[in-house]
Amino acid sequence: MHSRLPPLEAQPGEEEVERVICASLAWDRNGVYATMEDIREHALRHNPAVGIHVALLYQSGWFLHWAEGPKQAVRTLFDRIRQDPRHHDQTVVHHSRGRRLLMTTWSMLLSPSTETPEQFGRRVLALREQMKRGRQYAPTSVVRQLMMPMRLPQAQSLPDPEAYHRVVVCAAYGNGAFGLVHWLAQQHSLPKESRRLAGESDLDSGSDYVEFMMGEHPCRVIAVARSNLASGLHRSLVPDWRFLVLLFSADMKRNEALLDRVRLAFQDIHRAPELIGMAPDATTRARVEQSARPQGLRFLDGGLVHDSDSEAIWKSIAARLEQVGEPRRTAWDTVSSFIPL
Repeated sequence: MHSRLPPLEAQPGEEEVERVICASLAWDRNGVYATMEDIREHALRHNPAVGIHVALLYQSGWFLHWAEGPKQAVRTLFDRIRQDPRHHDQTVVHHSRGRRLLMTTWSMLLSPSTETPEQFGRRVLALREQMKRGRQYAPTSVVRQLMMPMRLPQAQSLPDPEAYHRVVVCAAYGNGAFGLVHWLAQQHSLPKESRRLAGESDLDSGSDYVEFMMGEHPCRVIAVARSNLASGLHRSLVPDWRFLVLLFSADMKRNEALLDRVRLAFQDIHRAPELIGMAPDATTRARVEQSARPQGLRFLDGGLVHDSDSEAIWKSIAARLEQVGEPRRTAWDTVSSFIPL
């Protein structure tokens, strides 16, 4: 039984914005990051003043522009984008109105995928064709289906392409989260995927993930850097996570810094994932709980686990996933409010 889906529409007192995602082919696939930096510099001079928030993504020769803001400002932005000589063949793959999902003025993602432009383009056209038939997925689902689609053969026949467990892991210190993804990839003899993210300045953080079948349900385990939790793009995805696993260390300063980032990531979202906390000892666990309580953060107890013990970390996560059973639905396949731009 699927859990009830919270609305993507703006609720009373919330800002309603125009939300558009447009895919386009890059003319020059060399020096892409320099191109993205140029776009960012121009955007940050103009977009905040008119209330526009943007995520810019690149993979396999394709740019993906996701913009949110006042209706006329967003349409003016995409008029300019069409005239930009750095890319061509712009295709709208999502258009709706509702609550703001991008909570920072700028974020961007660079994917080192070896996928061809033609493979990526087929997904773009599939989403466009669905829009023409009057249906579309939510913005976050569109981004996942284009930039990080579920590739497990066992998942391809599922009626909902977004019906899989999402478990995000972040460590207060060290590389325990990324070590877990590496260990899981080895255990299942499957590749891991990597993405690089940035905010208003610098390409400064990474994210790895691996996906595999857990019983009859697909599962994706995602390692994120601490700075990623503040990214506008990652914050938009938070409501779709099943669990956020926090690996605490013996250093309380680092633990408190991680809690601050989690609190920020959970601000102004319509549904928060369940938190699982893991600590190296009982004293640290008690101190973390004491620090988290005033911030309104509550944890499921993941046990006393060292952040480098990938096998123990996964055993604790797997036990929680077995308790929840089916993945909850997040695809938001809804009647489109599409109006051609």
